[in-house]
Amino acid sequence: MYRTNWICKRIIDMPTEDMTRAWYTLDTALPEEDLREIRALEARHSVKQELANAIRWARLYGGSLALMVLRGEEDRLDRPVDPDLLLPGCFQGLLVLDRTQGVSPSLELESDLDSPHFGLPKYYEVSLTLGARSGLLRIHHSRLLLFTGRELPREEAVRESYWGASEMEHLYDEILKRSATSANIAQLVFQANITTLKMSDFGEKLALGTENQKAAILRAMEEENRFRTSFGLQLLSQDDTWENHPYSFSGLSEIYEAFMLDMAGAAEIPATRLFGRSPAGQNATGESDLRNYYESIAQMQERTLRPALEKLLPILMISALGQVPENLRFHFDPLMTTSQESRAQILATLTTPVLEAFRLGLISRAEAVAELKAQGASLGAWTKLADPPPEFPGASSERGASSDSTS
Repeated sequence: MYRTNWICKRIIDMPTEDMTRAWYTLDTALPEEDLREIRALEARHSVKQELANAIRWARLYGGSLALMVLRGEEDRLDRPVDPDLLLPGCFQGLLVLDRTQGVSPSLELESDLDSPHFGLPKYYEVSLTLGARSGLLRIHHSRLLLFTGRELPREEAVRESYWGASEMEHLYDEILKRSATSANIAQLVFQANITTLKMSDFGEKLALGTENQKAAILRAMEEENRFRTSFGLQLLSQDDTWENHPYSFSGLSEIYEAFMLDMAGAAEIPATRLFGRSPAGQNATGESDLRNYYESIAQMQERTLRPALEKLLPILMISALGQVPENLRFHFDPLMTTSQESRAQILATLTTPVLEAFRLGLISRAEAVAELKAQGASLGAWTKLADPPPEFPGASSERGASSDSTS
């Protein structure tokens, strides 16, 4: 289905690409040089693309994993990752495998209550070649970025070896209905004009005639059809009649539209995005549909992509910088961008109350700076605003000037 049906491919690929398109921004203050080192490491090993592939195959097959390949750790794959043993330059990329590529979750489950992996397989047996080791490798879950498809009830998940369901399962019937409708409409187009030839003794000759007579009738019909010219001239016998019956297509577009909407609803993708159509209706822009879709993508990022990045980013930091910064945090960049004019209006609306509160002495300068940076993060504003020093000369530097002095 993924290889032969373009709608199936778009349903799998579109949310995957949207989840990794805007990427993430670190909330932890780091020098520009360090940020460039991290981005260069990601680009060198195609981290963004490999994570997209892992999510793609999880949506298609119901599950996938990405092995963090670490230099010097080839002999410790069955043990948890110890950050203290990792050295700069240790990260060597991600190896993505879907659940059909010889991946077998172990029956032993993680028993640590503090682990986010509690209750899931502790090890995964993978058939691959890694350095000097090859064959069936037993890998601890801390070395793997795990992705599951559509979530299943607990009992069903156990039957599926703790994987999820493919996105194609609940879409299968809708895809068949839409494909059958499209094929039938296409067939009707070929029969838009049905031509009939009336012959007075045609039925008698077929019923009572010999095989030679029947063959002669068919040859005569082929010759008559051959003599039909592009100028509309048709040669017939005196008693024969040639009639043309045009077919009406009224109502088919509404039927096809209904199947398209059902398909978009089942895929949880707006029809404007799934089928590449412009919004329909007077004054329709499709912005509300896109906003709802991007909100669902943001939820998928938090549910699927954040756990993987929280496990991967410390490894990248150690490999690129030699250490993990304190309070490592990040947020996903917004998918729906706004125009410069709209951004300026929103920023002015958010900034004015903060500046007014500082002017009236209700908040300190440090609090104002922190508030401006927090509000401007989603808009890409105030990102370079420096934190104030811990002490200021004079009381008026710590709190906003009073209304009298301001006046």
